[in-house]
This record gives sequence, C-alpha cells and structure tokens, in this order.
Amino acid sequence: MSEQSRHPLMIPFDEALAALGLTGHLDVLAVPSGYPSPKYINLVLRRHEGLTYLFETSAARPDITAEVEGQLAGHGVTRLDAVLVTHCHGDHGGGAGHLAGYGRDDGTRAPIYLHSSGYRFITQPGPAFLQETYEIFLSRAHWGLFDYSALSPERMIAHPLRKQYEDYFARVPKSALRFVDHGQLPADIVALHTPGHSNDCVLYYDQVHGVAIPGDTIICTGMPGEASTQGYVIPIFTTVGGQVYSMAYERYLRTISVLRQCFLKYPVRAVLPPHGRFAVTRPLEWVAFATAYFEGLYRAFREQFLPAHPGPFQARDLNPYIPTAGAHPISTPSHVGGMLCLLADEGWLDMTEDPRTRNLTFTVSEPPPADYVTRLIEADPGTLPIHRASTGAAPAAAS
Repeated sequence: MSEQSRHPLMIPFDEALAALGLTGHLDVLAVPSGYPSPKYINLVLRRHEGLTYLFETSAARPDITAEVEGQLAGHGVTRLDAVLVTHCHGDHGGGAGHLAGYGRDDGTRAPIYLHSSGYRFITQPGPAFLQETYEIFLSRAHWGLFDYSALSPERMIAHPLRKQYEDYFARVPKSALRFVDHGQLPADIVALHTPGHSNDCVLYYDQVHGVAIPGDTIICTGMPGEASTQGYVIPIFTTVGGQVYSMAYERYLRTISVLRQCFLKYPVRAVLPPHGRFAVTRPLEWVAFATAYFEGLYRAFREQFLPAHPGPFQARDLNPYIPTAGAHPISTPSHVGGMLCLLADEGWLDMTEDPRTRNLTFTVSEPPPADYVTRLIEADPGTLPIHRASTGAAPAAAS
C-alpha cells in the first residue's frame, strides 16, 4: 500500500501484526455482527504458551456461531481456554455461552470474562432485553425523537429497531462467568474500566504482546487503500444500565482522560478496534481526536446554536449544527443529549421532562463557560480503574 493511500494513524490488521512480529500469536477474525451497522465485528484470537483466548464473540444467531466456529477451525483451534467480552452488547458477548463450549464435552465450558455490571444479558437475556428495550426508547424520547406515550410495550418489542435482536444472547449460568472487576482475570491480561458507550465497557491489555482490545470505546472506519475514507468514530451512548441523562456522557469524557493516562503509562504497541479494518498504532492520536470532537460539539452548541435559539429547545434541534465524526446518525444525538443534561446538572440550563412524551426541553439560565468540556477531559483521573488477576492461576474450565 502506498504512503499516499495510507491513513497516517491506522494500518490494516495483517500489516500491523506482521510489523510487530505477532503473526500467528494474534489473529483478527472478521465475522458478521448481526447488526445493520457496523455489519462486521473483529474477534481477536490469542495463542500463547499453549492457551487459546478469544476476545469478543459476536451474536448467538446460529449462522453467526457457525461462521465463528468455522474460522476457529480454519486457524487450527480445537477448543478455547478463555472467552473475554468487552461489554454485553449482542455483537460482543451474545455468543459467549456457545463459544465457551467450543470443542468441549457437553456441560463444560471455558470461563467467560466480563465486567459484573452487564452480566444479566448473559444469565437472563429475555428479561434483560425487555428492560433494555424500554430504556432505549426512553432515551430516544429524551432526545425528542419519539413520543414515549405513543409506544405501547407491544409496539416497542415489535419495532424493527429491536425485534431483530431479540434472540442474540445464549443463556448461561452465572457460575460460568468471571468478573474482571472482582480480580478474576487471566494472569497476563489486565482490564481497564472504560464506561460511556455502556456502563460495563472494559479495555483488555495483553501485557505479553503489548496490544489492547478496546471494545466499542475506540472504533475505526474506512476502506484500505482509500485514506480519505479512513477515520475514527465516537460510539453511541446507549444510556442503559444506569447511564440515563448525563451519566454516559460524563463517564465517556472521563474515559478519554483515563485512556490518555493509560496510553502514557503502558507500552501499547497497537489497539485492535472491534469495528473497521485497521489497527491503531498511535493511540494517543485517538485521544486527540476524541478530545477535539467533544470540544467541537460543545463549541458548536455554545457559539452557533445558542445565539440563534434563545427560547426553549430540544436535543434534536442541534442536529444541523453539530459534527457527526462519521458516526451512525443516532450516535451524535446521544452525545448532545448527555451534554445538555450535564449542563442542566451544573445549573447553566433549566431542564423539564414532559410526563407524557418524556421529551426533554431546555432553556438557558446563564451561558456555560467556554472551557467547560476541555476541563472535564483534561482533569486528572487519579488512580486508573485497572483490574488485575487476584491470583496467578491460569484459567481453568468452568463447569
């Protein structure tokens, strides 16, 4: 690939792994996600000292499970010693229950590692999916995209936005799970808590190979050979699992500062995002991008939108004024909604919630300071939320 066609910060996975001498130790398996967008997810296969780990699983849909198992077999994998999930969304953890049993006798499985705040999607996927459905439509009502009172439970469940994901998780008992925030990790892997996209997001850092698997916190887009199409994407804030109103936004901004400190402290040679076709070889450049995005969003709100909208407004009214960062159209409203709610928390905006539609409406109490978002992102995060194995034991099969 010519230098003219290469993005300066991202390299195709196979080239990056080869340049780092990791070919055969780490492989990236692109499989269908089961989602309309992004259509594929990158699973990371790690083989070291006789142990085989799989990071991410995609959904439990039978055709996807068969695709993953076929790719594992094609790489000579006969069984897995650990399955590590960055967060419990269907394209990341849905198939964990199936794949943990890959190559094993019925009733036995490899341990499944994840953060404890999201495990109910795996142990009780039906009720968890129902609750998530209500919360997803509620968040969109907050942004002014839906009238919540017009959506009966039956309409929400049957809505195309949700219906297609109803059976994306394979149910497994809690005894199969290992909670990284409880110190349950393979000895050579650490987990960094990175909430925002969802509350249970973690980044896994492979200490042996110097590679990070970030979940949806860091996403790439674009086509190899077409540098103009290549870039980063800020994920949607799913605002479920205790992240309503301003919480997801504030946590993601803190995650940016946490990742800055992490990338300064640890020798991360490459980040392998779950979506896109590229490894990130200079992760601090992603920090600069994310910082500029949220500063730009805030600046557009404060300097362009507010002067033209002195009266009440909703999050959706900002759409013509704000950058999208190449994101899915629903992502940026989640960023804007969280930002407005946080400004209301600080007292610079007044916020009311219609009890019927659940739409949020804002008015300005006093102009927010120009450097507010910059100060949030640049704040010292203190002790990094890093989780390590509490014992040096290698992963054993879960019963």
